Amino acid sequence: MTTTIELEVEPLTAKAFAPFGQLIGAKSGAADYSRPLLDVWHLDFRADAPARVQIMRYHEKPMTFSLLERHICVTEGRIPLDCTRAVMAVAGATGDGLDDMPDPSSVRAFGLDGTCGLLFTPGVWHTLDCFPVSAPYADFVLLSDTATEDEIESWTRPTSGERTHVVDYAPRDINFRFVGC
Repeated sequence: MTTTIELEVEPLTAKAFAPFGQLIGAKSGAADYSRPLLDVWHLDFRADAPARVQIMRYHEKPMTFSLLERHICVTEGRIPLDCTRAVMAVAGATGDGLDDMPDPSSVRAFGLDGTCGLLFTPGVWHTLDCFPVSAPYADFVLLSDTATEDEIESWTRPTSGERTHVVDYAPRDINFRFVGC
């Protein structure tokens, strides 16, 4: 019998998301660099291959999933366009092995209100997709690197490679469902 783990969607705040990465959005406080009429805040983006910036359109789908992925060599970023609301799930980094998956009870869900984006620390697990809320689709800018995205785009179905690890909980009779969207 399949167990469905209900994930209560949490508000996305810098403090709540800190174990998984950083928020991309309007900043306050001291800037990392300033000159007249300009303040600059640095974000931690790391990649070992040339950067790739692309637009991803996530179509409306059931609010359930069984797959998580993590990227080993890049700080992946997702920045919503058009202020469309969406949800996604994350779990903390685990060991480096292909079988080092997060405990299902550690998976958390966050609601994205469309006003800020995310940068995942390398190794952090997350849903492959964003899930639009009350919209037919949600467009996001994806920040990644060419080697990781080329590896993913070579697959006919999600699987683990050298740069991205994928875990499917369905063979373990576990699924996840977002609630409180």
